[in-house]
Amino acid sequence: MTASSTPRRIGLTGGIGSGKSTVAGIWREAGHRVIDLDAYSRAVLDEPGPGVEEAVARFGEQYRTAGGTIDRAALARLVFADPAARADLEGIVLGRVDQAVREEEEAARAAGEAVVVHDNPLLLEKHREGEYDAVIGVIARHRDRIDRVVRDRGRDRAYVESVMAAQVTDLERIHRCDLLILNNADLGELRERSLRALRRVLVPRA
Repeated sequence: MTASSTPRRIGLTGGIGSGKSTVAGIWREAGHRVIDLDAYSRAVLDEPGPGVEEAVARFGEQYRTAGGTIDRAALARLVFADPAARADLEGIVLGRVDQAVREEEEAARAAGEAVVVHDNPLLLEKHREGEYDAVIGVIARHRDRIDRVVRDRGRDRAYVESVMAAQVTDLERIHRCDLLILNNADLGELRERSLRALRRVLVPRA
């Protein structure tokens, strides 16, 4: 691929606890550029600056930590229970994230990379699947997703279920994604499924 070519854009999505981040890590280890939109979103609120100030102006000083960042856990409890608040928070964060993503994509193009993956938890919720050459979804059993988040992140069941309620269902992912990765086996099998799925969508354009 030449430096002037445009990399293929692959969207990766999955609900909380699905294993999406694990799949992203597998692809990253295989040498592909994976843009973590969630990490960029967190940075908007985890570093003192314009994003934090705008969030405080909208939601209140009670969400500012002693370190000058946003108490994301407290704010998450609000926005997952209040659609209007969630929309306002997305408005604060997403424009800044989009700029960071554009810069990464330009770096990928300049480096002559064949593919760039967007690890995007809100891809389907924001109806952005049309922006990608292909969208791959990660799905897992409802019970396994809850157990994974409770065990690995220390969250309680009520929190996980509130996040799930704000996300599209796995049934909708099945209908809207181009390809699915079922996360119901061990890590070795998930790695094989993940690499196989990416190979399938990277078949050269006609």
